[in-house]
Amino acid sequence: MKLLQFAGILFLILSCSPSEKAEVNKGDDTKRISLIAEDSTVVRDIIASTFIFQDGDAEHLIFRDAPASTIYVFDRERGELVDKWTKTGDVPGAFSLATKNLKLTNTGEIVLIDISEGLRVFAKDGELFSRASPVANQWSLGGAFNLFRNTSLISIEGEEYVLYSLDILESDLEEYGPQFLQNRKNLVLTNLETGEHRLILPFPEGSKFLNGMVYPFEDFRPLFVVEESANRLFVIFQNEPILYTYSWNDAAPELLSSVRVDLPGFEENEGWEPGSIHMAQITDKENEPFPARIQGFEAVEGGFLLSYSTKPTDLDNYNRYKSKDRTREGLNQIYEETRRKTVFLDLDGKVLPVDFPEMHYQSFQIIDGKIHWMKPPTPGEEAEEFTLYWGKLKIE
Repeated sequence: MKLLQFAGILFLILSCSPSEKAEVNKGDDTKRISLIAEDSTVVRDIIASTFIFQDGDAEHLIFRDAPASTIYVFDRERGELVDKWTKTGDVPGAFSLATKNLKLTNTGEIVLIDISEGLRVFAKDGELFSRASPVANQWSLGGAFNLFRNTSLISIEGEEYVLYSLDILESDLEEYGPQFLQNRKNLVLTNLETGEHRLILPFPEGSKFLNGMVYPFEDFRPLFVVEESANRLFVIFQNEPILYTYSWNDAAPELLSSVRVDLPGFEENEGWEPGSIHMAQITDKENEPFPARIQGFEAVEGGFLLSYSTKPTDLDNYNRYKSKDRTREGLNQIYEETRRKTVFLDLDGKVLPVDFPEMHYQSFQIIDGKIHWMKPPTPGEEAEEFTLYWGKLKIE
């Protein structure tokens, strides 16, 4: 990953508004969907540049300081620090930077995907249990920091696996064109014990990513939900608002249906001519620096929560930005127009607005059916304590 790419990501994070509230026209909908806090924990005496909640269980809450690669383990009930550790440099089990949010197994191990070191499985106190080399070299993170889940832990014939999107960008790729997308598989399945990798899920028939054009990498990053008990895999790509439903079949998915999701204000990219962009390009910074993207996808009772951003709505201001006639006021307006929004997608494909409280990083995590989110810190103040809430949706 290039330093300039990471610096750009940090600039985006620090500049974005922390507020989170769906701004969707309710129209004639009679349902009101809101998030009700049931409990919270305050963690204190934190000195971290980018403090992010990761996962939790009945006993502990896991956070990390992303740039410093530091892991924090807190007591869920009291908020007391139980463990703090980091693995950098040449120590056994080293990791440099976690490219995806961490995930706890049912037995309490921490699963980590590192940008260059690959899969790592740690105990909560930092002891390394197992490791696996990366599938291939990865070039970039993509996107701002958030709390959204981007891995799943699954069981197949008694063995445990981690499922995650294929974010690697091959350095030996001679030509990025339509044929590459025809052959690409988008999800990685890695055995937690053996480290063996398996690539699954090509683009489904009818997807725009098979139309002969090429796209920036972030456009076709997949978001997914696996429901093993129902034998279902649900997939949506970040710039294609189509819900694809598969039979899971122990990681041999078969497409069952595709439904277009009508997300208010969402505008898709039409694609670029082959040769105009390269595979490692996250977005087209000249022509479409703020594309619409689906960034969070979670199953909840009765449907899904979709979190997404739209393109800037003030086209004159957006065109001035693209022509490098930029002002701080104009940039702040773009950040406000493109901040994440969350909607509820019911099982009939209908999109309903959701009234959320303000959230740090404009995002949330679902653990054992409870939605977890961080209270945003006070603007202009250096936070040394953070509040994590959890609760459930209320549908009236």
